[in-house]
Amino acid sequence: MSYLINKITYAFLTLFGVVTVIFFLFNVLPGDPAQMMLGQNEDSEQLAIVKQKYGFDKPVSTQYFYYLNDLSPISFHCNQKEDYTFLRDGKYSAANLFTIGNTTIVLKFPYLRESFTKQGKKVSQVLAETLPNTFVLAVSAIVIAMILGIILGIVSALYKDQWIDKTIQIFSTLGMSVPSFFSAILFAWFFGFFTRIH
Repeated sequence: MSYLINKITYAFLTLFGVVTVIFFLFNVLPGDPAQMMLGQNEDSEQLAIVKQKYGFDKPVSTQYFYYLNDLSPISFHCNQKEDYTFLRDGKYSAANLFTIGNTTIVLKFPYLRESFTKQGKKVSQVLAETLPNTFVLAVSAIVIAMILGIILGIVSALYKDQWIDKTIQIFSTLGMSVPSFFSAILFAWFFGFFTRIH
């Protein structure tokens, strides 16, 4: 039981650390999210409205607590309509637990907010739309890796300590060391451009 509690605690602390780092990275990087959402059509009045709507006009510490509150399955929401945490229809999918004064505590799905690039779309909706393709891509990659791994492993075992074995070891080490985004570019170039020419 203590082993399970330790694992859950470590998982929670890791998730909390990742969420915190991501939040502060996006706040440290240059660029105004409100301007990104409005594009070229922004003016000072529109910027002020967007900043108030998404809580960008608040101090970073307040924005951070809003962010944690949105991600948490148990969250606190003000009953005043002008407040960022107000339980608006279509924004949160929540079930009320109880109310204390002007604050309602709810049980909800984590709210991942709205996309900066696809205005009006929730991030969860964007993820749901891309999930099937991501699943197909992941399964295909796992199957290809297993087939190649088994074949090359058998070849390495048959030619142990020979030049074929050494070559396979070098290529497998390179394959694990190269960042995935770079190897994806190489594969896209090879299968999409090089093979089409030849």
